[in-house]
Amino acid sequence: MEVNRGHVKHIITYLRIKVNQLRSILQMFLRFHKMRLAQSLGGLAAVLLFFHSFSSSPVAISSSSPWTWICSPEQKICLKQQRNQTLVNQSEAACRLKCSPENYLWPLPSDFSVEEKFSIFNPNNVAEFVKAPTKEVKNMVSDAVAWQVEKLVKNRDIKYSSVKTNLLVVISSDLTKPDLNMNEEYFLEIKEDGENILEVEIIAETYFGARHALETMFQLAQFDQFTSNFIISSDVRVTDKPFYPHRGVMLDTARNFIPVENIKTMIDSMSYSKLNVFHWHITDSQSFPLKMDSLPGFAEFGAYSPEETYSQWQVEDIVEHAAKRGVRVLPELDAPAHVGAGWEAVDPSYTLCVNKEPWTDWCVEPPCGQLNPASSGMYDVLEKIYTEFINMFGDTQFHMGGDEIHVGCWNASTDVATWLEQKGRGREEEDIIFIWNHFLQESVKRIKKAGMAVPKLILWNNGMTKAEHIHLMDPAIFAIQLWTNSKDLGDQTIKTVAEKGFKMIFSNYDSTYLDCGFGGWVSDGNNWCAPYKEWQLQHQNDPIKMLEERNVTNLEEAKANVLGGEVALWTEQADGHSMMSRLEPRAAAYGEQLWRGPSTGSWMEAERRMVRHRGRLVDRGVGAETLTHGWCRQNEGKCVLGAGLDTDTSF
Repeated sequence: MEVNRGHVKHIITYLRIKVNQLRSILQMFLRFHKMRLAQSLGGLAAVLLFFHSFSSSPVAISSSSPWTWICSPEQKICLKQQRNQTLVNQSEAACRLKCSPENYLWPLPSDFSVEEKFSIFNPNNVAEFVKAPTKEVKNMVSDAVAWQVEKLVKNRDIKYSSVKTNLLVVISSDLTKPDLNMNEEYFLEIKEDGENILEVEIIAETYFGARHALETMFQLAQFDQFTSNFIISSDVRVTDKPFYPHRGVMLDTARNFIPVENIKTMIDSMSYSKLNVFHWHITDSQSFPLKMDSLPGFAEFGAYSPEETYSQWQVEDIVEHAAKRGVRVLPELDAPAHVGAGWEAVDPSYTLCVNKEPWTDWCVEPPCGQLNPASSGMYDVLEKIYTEFINMFGDTQFHMGGDEIHVGCWNASTDVATWLEQKGRGREEEDIIFIWNHFLQESVKRIKKAGMAVPKLILWNNGMTKAEHIHLMDPAIFAIQLWTNSKDLGDQTIKTVAEKGFKMIFSNYDSTYLDCGFGGWVSDGNNWCAPYKEWQLQHQNDPIKMLEERNVTNLEEAKANVLGGEVALWTEQADGHSMMSRLEPRAAAYGEQLWRGPSTGSWMEAERRMVRHRGRLVDRGVGAETLTHGWCRQNEGKCVLGAGLDTDTSF
């Protein structure tokens, strides 16, 4: 009997995913098993669990440090001081939880009260009470709590504490998959109830709001190196919700393949900043790594190698993982430009200019390739691809790409010229727009047939979004992702899109393109969008300000049409090894702007919180880029020019 090697590989991949899922479930089960034993068996079990929790390589702890941290009541910063008989002996974490403890929070909540007091927090003694409509929602909450505890505790050597935390989570909705209109609002209260009891209450309509509340709660939990205990703010009230519903990261996995585990790490990192959309630019002219049952040849021809592919099971695993983290996966099939790889599997007449040289004459970067909009057979293939995408990712929303059409490529095609001639058209710009519009309208029809009955589509701004052409597109169907230069007030793109009533996602390259500022890869010098975009740019990248600067005539309507924004990482010069240092903490910086909207403070106000959040990302296993050196981190504000904190302080 002949063995189908491809089928065997699929089975092996599927089994690997399931093994990893079982390993994660087992880790969470063990964590909660320890909690339940401590709660039911009392002191003896707690002592046993304490010894069981010892790390084989514990962090060195010393309460005999020559240093202590003292809160400056005027500056509201903790200062590292040499110990003496007059200064209290306390760790950096203990000081900071009694000195503007809200500086541990990212993004800063919309409405909060965090008093300067704390309690011991025993993560191994949390009694969880979940009120929710379904068992599935309850299980998601339990998993989220266990995951937060695991990230907090890791291999730290902690002392036993009899403090018990009662965690009440109340959720009214049975929603388990993130959607466009999900309610992310939450209420969080932490308070002491007697000597050894902490009461935590979380109220949210959806799991996704409750998950945000847990993130806020655990950001306030810190490890005290002087006492070897976890401590947590113990007088907290937070009512919080995002200003914008779309807060995302765009990751390109076509220029360089990104392994599944790296994608999951990125999704985890997004959740730490309450980002909620993973925009997956999965294909391009360079590669087509997605395996499709109906078109297996696309990945066979289009992937860099058989190992550098995404199976249906892996995609479903990523989508499920993202949902647990409060993240929706938005797939992008870029077309009609940015194609080529994988299309070798079908009729070559369906594409134009593929690998055409010199590439500078036919596209913006190598290799070239565009779909043939005059080919009826091409649309049949496109419909199959749409069907595959919808089956894997769902029908919530779909990104059609749509930028950087090379007019010369289409104009050089006899197929395109003949089609236009049959329609009574010529070969001028308006004629190219005519066939481009035909491609868009036919694509919408095919997406409907593929399973998205009410198309909710996104396009990058392009030639069709110019003032003279934008009337051809329906704002009820298309939202526009703006990647234009926001500093160029002479560019009418943002103004045009806003005044025509389109929903908008802001990814203006002057602030949000995280691949900028590195060495050139098609020439020497720097790459095309240099310089480097520092985190301050993302944090201050205000969509409403951009609308106001352009004096849009329908300002209030335009403000309401801002869905949010995304940072973007194109991977011509990044891969799984380098991506997280490119993304973080700059993605987190934009995350605060998108969460708080007009309430976002200055970057200088945020700097201390940003440095702490970057440290938390690293502590949780994210390879975030460093922002400053250790002395500045321990002496908050002293290094930042203009912060007003570079003054002598005596105690």
